[in-house]
Amino acid sequence: MSLDTKSNFDELRWVIQIRRTLEEELGEDGEFPVSIFSVPKLLRVCEPDSYIPQQVALGPYHYWRPELYEMQRHKLAAAKRFHKQLQSLNLDNLVDQLSKLEPRIRACHHKFLDFNGDTLVWMMAIDASFLLEFLQDGTIVPRRKSSHNAILRDIVMLENQIPLFVLRKMLELKFSSLEAADDMLSRRL
Repeated sequence: MSLDTKSNFDELRWVIQIRRTLEEELGEDGEFPVSIFSVPKLLRVCEPDSYIPQQVALGPYHYWRPELYEMQRHKLAAAKRFHKQLQSLNLDNLVDQLSKLEPRIRACHHKFLDFNGDTLVWMMAIDASFLLEFLQDGTIVPRRKSSHNAILRDIVMLENQIPLFVLRKMLELKFSSLEAADDMLSRRL
């Protein structure tokens, strides 16, 4: 590990996360399949625009890229609108519900996620709010066809994903019904 890489790596946080992951019961068989993969470096270097989002980051892999920060205000606005639609929960309660899924969220990512649970869960809440609204309306950003298409392109990128169970949980909380959440997802996906 190079000195530069090591300076960005928090060893204590890594140990705490690994210990917690090993101690927690992740499910009946103790495992969830990885479903959000990282693109091999060799492919990413050859065709970066094919694998790196240009408009919107969803999930942890590209979240901190400064060139995608402009979309953050649209994502926060979507989270506020989603919050208004929640029947009996405030945003903190929503995040508390999602925090119960944190080990599962981490487990479905191919890469180690080097940040704390609160950051991950808030990221999921904000990004999932944006994604659900976009899937429902398709009109989050200025109504230019090119913006819409660029966001669609970013949404389907391999490293730019939100676990489906997070979307399902958020819809379940919104509609107070798992059946209604599943119905909404089946119509949108």
